[in-house]
Amino acid sequence: MTRIATLAGALMLSAGLVTAQDTDDTSWTQEEFMEAFPEMTEEIFDMIDANDDGVIDADEYLDAIDAGLIAPLEG
Repeated sequence: MTRIATLAGALMLSAGLVTAQDTDDTSWTQEEFMEAFPEMTEEIFDMIDANDDGVIDADEYLDAIDAGLIAPLEG
């Protein structure tokens, strides 16, 4: 439940992801994710996109935070 709350909070606080996606949608394209994380490179995106489907889902987002690849989005 904490992971869901963390993700929901991050979505609400991130202008990039909120404007790019409805907050009920829990996956983001590379363009949307890189808008929210301007320091993101394609290489890091590919590392986060564990299943290579071209989008970051909620689990991949949280795993990337746990792995230290990205910081949680904050307001």
